[in-house]
Amino acid sequence: MDEKLKRPLLLVAAVVLAGLVFTFDSVTDFDSSVAVLYLAVLVIVSAAGTGKDVTRAAELCIGLTLLSWIIVHRDDPTASSAMRCIFACIAIGVTGALLISRKRLVATKVELERSRSEVELFANSVPFVLWRSNPRGEIEYLNASWTAVTGLDRWSVLEGQRYNDVVHPDDMPSLVETVSKAVATRTTTDLKVRVRQSDGSYRWMQIYDNPAYSPLTEQVERFGGLSDVHDEVVAKQELERVRSELEISRTELINFTDSVPQILWRADALGNIDFFNRRYAEVTGRDVELALDRQDFVDDIHPDDREDYSRLVGQAFASRSELRASFRLRHADGSYRWMSVVGRPVRPTDGSDDIRYYGGVSDIHDEVTSHQKVRDLNETLEQRVEERTSELLRTERRYAGLFDVSNMTFAEMDFSAAEVMLDKIKAAGVTDLRAYMTVNPEELERTLGAIKTTRVNRALARMMGYDSVADLVANPPSQNAEDGSEVLLRQLEMYYYGADHIDGRTVLVGKNGKRIPVYFTVTRLSDGLHLSSHVDLSDQERIEQMRQAAQAELARANRIATVGAFSASIAHELNQPISAMVIDARTGLRLLAREGPGMEAVDRILQRVEKNAQRVAGIVQRTRENLVARGRTGKLIDLFRLASETRDLIDHDLKRADVEMEIVCSNTLSSVIADPVELQQVLVNLINNAVDAMRGQITERRITLGFVEKQTTVRVRVADTGPGIADEHIEKLFDPFFTTKSSGIGMGLQICRSAVEAMGGELTVTNQAGGGASFEFDLPLAQGQPKSGTEASFSGSPG
Repeated sequence: MDEKLKRPLLLVAAVVLAGLVFTFDSVTDFDSSVAVLYLAVLVIVSAAGTGKDVTRAAELCIGLTLLSWIIVHRDDPTASSAMRCIFACIAIGVTGALLISRKRLVATKVELERSRSEVELFANSVPFVLWRSNPRGEIEYLNASWTAVTGLDRWSVLEGQRYNDVVHPDDMPSLVETVSKAVATRTTTDLKVRVRQSDGSYRWMQIYDNPAYSPLTEQVERFGGLSDVHDEVVAKQELERVRSELEISRTELINFTDSVPQILWRADALGNIDFFNRRYAEVTGRDVELALDRQDFVDDIHPDDREDYSRLVGQAFASRSELRASFRLRHADGSYRWMSVVGRPVRPTDGSDDIRYYGGVSDIHDEVTSHQKVRDLNETLEQRVEERTSELLRTERRYAGLFDVSNMTFAEMDFSAAEVMLDKIKAAGVTDLRAYMTVNPEELERTLGAIKTTRVNRALARMMGYDSVADLVANPPSQNAEDGSEVLLRQLEMYYYGADHIDGRTVLVGKNGKRIPVYFTVTRLSDGLHLSSHVDLSDQERIEQMRQAAQAELARANRIATVGAFSASIAHELNQPISAMVIDARTGLRLLAREGPGMEAVDRILQRVEKNAQRVAGIVQRTRENLVARGRTGKLIDLFRLASETRDLIDHDLKRADVEMEIVCSNTLSSVIADPVELQQVLVNLINNAVDAMRGQITERRITLGFVEKQTTVRVRVADTGPGIADEHIEKLFDPFFTTKSSGIGMGLQICRSAVEAMGGELTVTNQAGGGASFEFDLPLAQGQPKSGTEASFSGSPG
């Protein structure tokens, strides 16, 4: 039946039934209560109406019951009839109340069911997994999102309590520990874990579980949810990775700038410097942060150079052009050294109007002082080498601004692949890398082939004649220098033996065979990278060659003049006795030609010849003594110190000849007494002879200067690794004017021997068993002599 018709029909039936019961109850007088039939009316009204309808119907039925009793019993009311009436009214009221309660109960049940449906609909509509767990932490409810996320039936999972099966195994320990602690302490669970999705992949999800007291169960239940935070976690991990890479890049950049052996700086368009590398503090001894805060860098420049420096800086920054200047900078020890600064303007981004200056400060003190020394030497040699003067002056004018321009260049090379090969060689137990590579040249070639040039700057490309940096990078590294393989082998040894730095001289080979002599430094960085810098020595080499040529010419002129002077002196003194000897010889010949010559006259003539010959010998002896055996003044000498000073004196010549010199002596070596100037000249002469003997040989070039203390003397030994002295020459080596050199006069060793003999020793020479020559002589110990610093006189003559 249609609900719209059902309600009115039932109400009409209830009214009709109520009218029939009232009519019947009003006209009859039964001992039983007819009004009880009103209960049926209430039931009908309850089935069709609301609670208010039932209330009104109950009130109406009670009213009709009372009205019927009054109609029937108004004339003869009895207690029993009154009780029946009251009982009927109570029954009607109680029934109405029960029907109303039932009505309300049904309505409440419907409302509860609707609320439950709404909650279930809400829970299943939320795009998150929701659950409810008991006080023990066991999940008793999961919404439908569980199935959508994991692909597992939620009821089966709840039945078997298998909800943790979807958690990534690596996250299970953390999940169990966190949940167990939260359940035990009734605190909130907040955790990220990886959950297996319906497609089998794992995604990061946030678990949030909160305890709540239930008034129904009077227990603390837990309600939580599972939300997808995979993108957030992945983004955070990516951010951490990028941040880590940026930190690594920053650290590498700091290492790079701090490893460069020059001062690097950065300034804004106004000239305010905001960065110095660590080299600034090492050179100046100042705190970098304090210096940047004060901006008082000009105070460290020599007062005579500040005005020109400030003017050049102002012009460069005003015109936004390249800055180049030279000045003397005060170092940490208080001394001033010449420095060269170069700064270039750079725009941070394309199209930006902002300008940043990046630059470096290089130490050119040695170059400037060398230039000054060469200039001073030129002035002293002007009168003796007039033919060289004009060329030297032209060279000086041509390179007047050489040291005002920085010639420092950089190259970065990747040794990482070669280092892997070296690690394998070291793991095989090889201790001498050079010897191993000599025996295995194919291994050396393979290792050198693994070295790659990664970056070079434009200054190096320009210096080597390349228009493009890429053309220079494309060259095999070993082809960029005359001894490229040797330089690379030294770099391999630097890694192999744990060194961080090497330096030296080499000749770069540029485009079209261009040769550039340079001084290089190599610093080992991280990740197998080597950073090298170069200083162009082309001009210095030319000036040094001209200086040495001028010195050689001057020395030759002095030797010729000296020999000429002594020759004239000897000729003058020998002229008279030799003339007398000639006259006596002719007179004797005439006497012998006569018949019956007088033997007494011949005897007298021969005696005069003998005397003149002795006179000639005396003249020669006196001349020799004048050369090397004059009276001398000796001092107490520290032999090790004298040897060190001697090595420093000729260090440049040793390096040019690629000769190593070693000083060997004990820490307790006693002093000797000798003329320090003459002794040093003897050592210089012997060392230079050793250098000349080894010049051009490809094997090891080493000189050993040794001192061995005996009872009363100190044995001095100068040994080399050269070819030694030929047997036919060794006996004549100390003879005057005997020499094996094309340009020698044969007086050096003879003078050395005479000088040593004058100091109480004897100079000898032998060939060593392993090759090379050894010159030795003894010097007397300073026993019983005045302390060092006082003078003692001694003299001697050749023995």
